[in-house]
Amino acid sequence: MKSSFLALSILFLALSTKSSLGEQAEPLLDIRGDKVVVGTEYYIVSFIWGAGGGGLNLRAGRNASCPMDVFQEGRDTRYGIPLTFLHVSNQDDNVIYESTDVNIKFTSSPLPCNQPTVWKVDKYDESTGLRYITTNGVAGNAGTETLQSLFKFEKYEQTYAYKIVHCHSVCESCVKLCSNVGRDGVRRLALEETPFVLLFIKVSDTDLLIKQKNEV
Repeated sequence: MKSSFLALSILFLALSTKSSLGEQAEPLLDIRGDKVVVGTEYYIVSFIWGAGGGGLNLRAGRNASCPMDVFQEGRDTRYGIPLTFLHVSNQDDNVIYESTDVNIKFTSSPLPCNQPTVWKVDKYDESTGLRYITTNGVAGNAGTETLQSLFKFEKYEQTYAYKIVHCHSVCESCVKLCSNVGRDGVRRLALEETPFVLLFIKVSDTDLLIKQKNEV
């Protein structure tokens, strides 16, 4: 009886582990169905055409010139600035996977104050009660000093739709903010309960995006 119970327990653990690994191994997909990979430039655009707005860009605002705030363009015909995604830990391939810590980086030139274009979560803004997404983050070297620069992409409800989450897996004993990345009233990205739902499109596939919009 004990041996049967032990065998069932081992089987359940094996199946659970396999399921967990399978979920972790799901690659991000762009709108063409191709895997999202390191070293390729992508636009992040709204999943909702038209009123959902466009791609992501940089704007001086709360912090004067630097670090700049990440914001979403108001028109869906504006795709913003291309981005790349970077692994923060050793990985055998160049694929970006769901629920895995990554760095997000604009591929534009360095900012006027010579700060990197890597995303980070800024300090708490007392005037709005939000933590905004800015630049001047740290790429790679995942650890306690770089937690603000770690983000994850998680699957949303529709095909090829994702959301951005800030909830690192690097340090279990460290404080975790664990929140979706959403938008404030003027489309600045910030830690918010309601997520910004997005699509990935390769910069080389912008013609495909235009075609899909015209078919909607």
